Amino acid sequence: MPLTDITFGLAVLLIAGLVKGLVGLGLPTITIALTSLVLPLTEAMALVTFPIIFSNVWQASVGGRFRAIVRRHWPLVVPLAVSLYATMGLLGRKGPDWAFLVLGAVLVAYSALGLLRIRLHIHADLEKPLAPLVGIVSGFVGGVVGVPVVPLMPYLQGLDIKPSELVQTLGVVLCATSFSLAVSLLSFGLIDGSRALVSAAAVVPALAGMWLGQQVRLRLSIDQFRIVVFWALLLTGLYTFASRLL
Repeated sequence: MPLTDITFGLAVLLIAGLVKGLVGLGLPTITIALTSLVLPLTEAMALVTFPIIFSNVWQASVGGRFRAIVRRHWPLVVPLAVSLYATMGLLGRKGPDWAFLVLGAVLVAYSALGLLRIRLHIHADLEKPLAPLVGIVSGFVGGVVGVPVVPLMPYLQGLDIKPSELVQTLGVVLCATSFSLAVSLLSFGLIDGSRALVSAAAVVPALAGMWLGQQVRLRLSIDQFRIVVFWALLLTGLYTFASRLL
């Protein structure tokens, strides 16, 4: 990767880490969405590999509910990880040309749900049958574009989970996802020595951004900040569509 692209990617990771520190999510979504504007999608996915592992391990370890979360959500996590790995294996080294259209659709759908404040309410009886299906579909999306936010995020937010536990739940689920993504990229030759070094270096701005976001969280309105983030993702998704279709 050229030095200018690497510098741009590291700056984006600092911003994405800031968002994750403020609202608890968004690091891979924002990083891949923005860096894919100047980098091939597989390069963007390789860049974010180590930052999302470290940030999600950090998030998963805080809260004291790790074992309970794993027991509850393993029917979601296992199909998700397997589906992601299988999808990346089937798509090959460069990925399909339509992957950017999937990325645009994911960004538009996720941001629209956030802006419209649409939240599902999933009955407890539906959690077990839905979990494997959501895992498979989310794993496919994650294997294509590196961000399994749809339908994973609406599903988790629709469950009966306390807000304080939801943050750790997201960390646990996304931690498993990030490990599966890393193993996939390594297995299929999408991370070599130079890409691994760049991704490892990217951990520093990502975690610095998370720390900074946590420090300023009490000084900002998180609801207002969420609106700005969702609008940014929506515009990025629309731009992704336009750049590929026009």
